[in-house]
Amino acid sequence: MKKNLITLAMVLFSVIAFSQVGINTPNPLATFHVDGGKDNPATNVPNDLQTANDFIVNSLGKVGIGNINPLSNLHIFNRGEATGIGGGEATNTGLIIENPIVNNSILSILRATGATGLKQAIMGINPNFNGNNGIFIISRVPGGNDLAIDLTSGNVGIATNAPTNTLDVAGSARVRTMDVATGATLITPVYSDANGVLNKAVDNIYGTVINNTVTIASGATNTLITGLSNNAVYKAVVNVSNTCGRIGIAEYYITNNALNNSFSIKGIDGILNAETTDKSPTFSEINRYTTSVVWSGIPNCAAGGTNIAFNYTLTMPSAGTIDLINNGDTSLQYKVILTRLFYLLWFPVFFYLDLDLVL
Repeated sequence: MKKNLITLAMVLFSVIAFSQVGINTPNPLATFHVDGGKDNPATNVPNDLQTANDFIVNSLGKVGIGNINPLSNLHIFNRGEATGIGGGEATNTGLIIENPIVNNSILSILRATGATGLKQAIMGINPNFNGNNGIFIISRVPGGNDLAIDLTSGNVGIATNAPTNTLDVAGSARVRTMDVATGATLITPVYSDANGVLNKAVDNIYGTVINNTVTIASGATNTLITGLSNNAVYKAVVNVSNTCGRIGIAEYYITNNALNNSFSIKGIDGILNAETTDKSPTFSEINRYTTSVVWSGIPNCAAGGTNIAFNYTLTMPSAGTIDLINNGDTSLQYKVILTRLFYLLWFPVFFYLDLDLVL
């Protein structure tokens, strides 16, 4: 009995003197320290492997699990070996909150009581949605749906808790910065259907757009565009302008097929913003792959160029490429946009010989 009293007195003295309690360790390193594996050293700080099974509460009230130096109110240091969700949650999950009652919310984090007197749920996982398969919601107000993730399909909803597409936005969307396609990069226009779902124009063959901008000196020839798809029909628009505010826009039809050099170009129409009733250019179809254009009524420009400044020739030296020859008297910038209209189909022609007709 005397021995037990002495032992109890030593324990109480230790608690009072050092205000630290240790379970399974004679060397508590915080106000309350549990060594789950009972593998910590009697002196000094345990190593990482020994710390992995420790639980502490320090003098600031911070709790550490697997961590003896918690940096927040609850700091869990997990050492699982799984590399991703779905392949080892048991060994890689640092925190599991589980409600065993079927079809009940398993996680809800609340803010402080708001001005209306109601607590505002800002995050939660609720399996009541989507046929008991769950949905993750972040909201600013009770019942709100600012952000939702369908835990079955993976669809993400903005301002809706029932997303039907990979990203479903119940409202407007804004993209502040977009890359500009350079040179002959193929661009597929995007349209919105009656339900607001974005779709490409028909498919990757029809409706694709390419563009380019090039500056060409007077009398020089340069490639205006390259990379046209084979077996394709395009409508092209060429823009030329000067620093005096004059603009000439001309349209062309283009067929492009490498088989038997079956490519061609033809002028359609155009418009000039000058003080003249003759607003259209004059096209000269030199051959099937060369079109020359002459503009009338262009005033002289103080920055350079006379009434012939906008004249040029388009030619296709090979399939897929259009060159521009500057027939004017000043260096100008030319812009071209081509929209693909059709896909050319070529069918073999078979000849049959009726042997009955041969004498």
